Amino acid sequence: MIEDVAVTHAANTATVLGGPTALIHLAGWTLLTDPTFDAAGTEYQNGPVMVRKTADPALKPGELPALDAVLVSHTQHQDNLDTAGRTVTANSSEVFTTVAGAEGLGGAAVGLVPWQTQTLSKPGRTPLNITAVPARHGPVGTEAITGPVTGFLLHTDDGSAPTVYVSGDTVDLDAMSALADRYGVDVALLHLGAAAFEAFGDTRLSLTAALAVEARRLLGDPLVVAVHAEGWAHYTEGRNHVQQTFDAAGVPLHWPTPGEPIPLPDQHTREGRAPKPRSPRSSSTG
Repeated sequence: MIEDVAVTHAANTATVLGGPTALIHLAGWTLLTDPTFDAAGTEYQNGPVMVRKTADPALKPGELPALDAVLVSHTQHQDNLDTAGRTVTANSSEVFTTVAGAEGLGGAAVGLVPWQTQTLSKPGRTPLNITAVPARHGPVGTEAITGPVTGFLLHTDDGSAPTVYVSGDTVDLDAMSALADRYGVDVALLHLGAAAFEAFGDTRLSLTAALAVEARRLLGDPLVVAVHAEGWAHYTEGRNHVQQTFDAAGVPLHWPTPGEPIPLPDQHTREGRAPKPRSPRSSSTG
């Protein structure tokens, strides 16, 4: 629905394109998360596991709008950065990821350490802060296997746009609690699906539905948008289970239709609550 994306360019929206990939229009900026654009049926051997894509993206790379930045939660797994996604990233002027990921990508990639902030800034635009949020791609002890991951918080100093958290592949609820202590979160794009592989037994490498409900509570009850929950074969919890878990807890969940923009509400401004102050900015870009 490329025409819808164009129409809402000036609005604050998120458009999930499939898997972890989302277009975010925020404060006049356009960002892309975890680019995955290979065709359905593509398989990738990643160490002891095979990952297989089961759905095509809602947009092809050539249909994307002009991007101000690409956010890559981690570069070592193809379900977060596949072959076509790497081409999109290589052609982008601003790329933010982990320190290790930036070393591998080279070019424009900037590696962020936990809680470091970079700011997108251009004349006539509201500056947009991108803060790295700690993440852990599985239970404690799996870090050496899964590798480094980061989440991202998108926020403005003046609170003129919603504060948006993109979790990346993480089950680190302590980091989410720490995030909520520092900032008000209006919208959370949570990577769900309870990813698992036979080689790792019962270990879940992304949020289960039950953990996602708890994550929402810790984050201060933001709007939760489900991402990275469909389109790949290694998810162990489907839409019905996730929705039933949220319904049983009495909390809302937005399950997006790929390619359709979602308006992003600014809950904290609407409810008359000032955004929490953030740590001093470490650097600016743009």
